[in-house]
Amino acid sequence: MDIKWLKSFITAVETGNFRIAAEKLFISQPSITVHIKQLEESLNVQLFERHHTQIKLTSAGRFYYPLAVNIIKNIDESSRAVQLLSQQNKIQLAVALSPLLAETNLPQIIYQFSINFPQYEIDIIVEDSKYMDELILTSKVQLAICIGKSKVKRIHSEKISSSPLKLIYPIQSGKENTWHYNQLQELIEKYPLFSGHLEETSEAETLLKKEFPQLRKRATKQSHIIKQFVKDGLGMAFLPESIIDQDLKNGLFTSYHFTLFYLDTVDLYMRHFREDESLLPLLQAIREANME
Repeated sequence: MDIKWLKSFITAVETGNFRIAAEKLFISQPSITVHIKQLEESLNVQLFERHHTQIKLTSAGRFYYPLAVNIIKNIDESSRAVQLLSQQNKIQLAVALSPLLAETNLPQIIYQFSINFPQYEIDIIVEDSKYMDELILTSKVQLAICIGKSKVKRIHSEKISSSPLKLIYPIQSGKENTWHYNQLQELIEKYPLFSGHLEETSEAETLLKKEFPQLRKRATKQSHIIKQFVKDGLGMAFLPESIIDQDLKNGLFTSYHFTLFYLDTVDLYMRHFREDESLLPLLQAIREANME
């Protein structure tokens, strides 16, 4: 038995006319006739008496009408119940990104995941890396992506990328974007060095100060603010290549080809509770993405 047969039957009873029923259901009149005939054959009874364009319910038709209405009602209610259950089973996730990562392709990766997997509803929070563990421990977020491992044993840290440090400095007004200093000495005389924003930059800052005692340092804790300061021509800084690559391509600042000593790499980590299985598809999507 097809639901379409039942709807055609009910509408024909309520309108008293096959043509009007067809218009109401946005189908052809012959389709209504076929549906009624198929329903009658399925039930092995005659539901209507037909006299040219006039139709009249038989006793079987009168008996069956409330039953058909109840069947459609139950189908509609069960459909709504399943939809409601589906909504209740939506997976709510909150992901914390450090401010620097908000300008990478990570938000796009997460957004695309939510499109591909609509059962996931994901909120993105931008927060300083030092608060990430607390956010996870208090269940305010289920996943944090930032520089460095967690210091809490309960929180699993998975490295997803490594990026070398680069020394960046402002574009010079009146110069081509490809212009750069030939000597590190000139950079140090012109610009202060922003420092204190990443543990991974401390060794490079110390060695540079040792090599050039006249180096002026400006302590600034937030990496994303430092990047803006460099764009504004206020100084230079060591930052991971993955964070600045797009800005370099866009000519917002430039980088010095550093050969004085080895520069460390900066590791990007996903932090989360290992036992949280709801994260698995998102974690895999981030692993597989071509992070720029």
